[in-house]
Amino acid sequence: MLVFIMNLKNIFKKIVLIDLLLMILAVVFSTYPSEAVQFFNQNANPLSDMFITLAIIYIIALVICLYFLYKFKSIGKPFYFILFIIGIVLSLLAGSFAIDPIFYVIDGLSWANGGAILALLYFSPIKKEFDK
Repeated sequence: MLVFIMNLKNIFKKIVLIDLLLMILAVVFSTYPSEAVQFFNQNANPLSDMFITLAIIYIIALVICLYFLYKFKSIGKPFYFILFIIGIVLSLLAGSFAIDPIFYVIDGLSWANGGAILALLYFSPIKKEFDK
């Protein structure tokens, strides 16, 4: 059983690192959209400066939270859950906009990876590592 938990810890750490990598890729690909996407987004509902500021604060908080998860700090578990909910709310408040196909795939993988992290945090033996 101990070997299983040790492997689970390594798997969890790799999933957290994958989440960080997906976040970095999402930021990079959202910074350089294609001309068609730029044209559409300029004519659709442009994002406000306040929303962009909130998104940057969210990204910084998520990086800090991923560090807590990687180090198995007890604050990381509820912090990630709260940030996951805030991410859903921010996605809903963003409104309609176009994205490139690669960003669409990265975003979907990021949400799936977040679900895997939540499942491991609350429904696997790894949850005991955060109680220490």
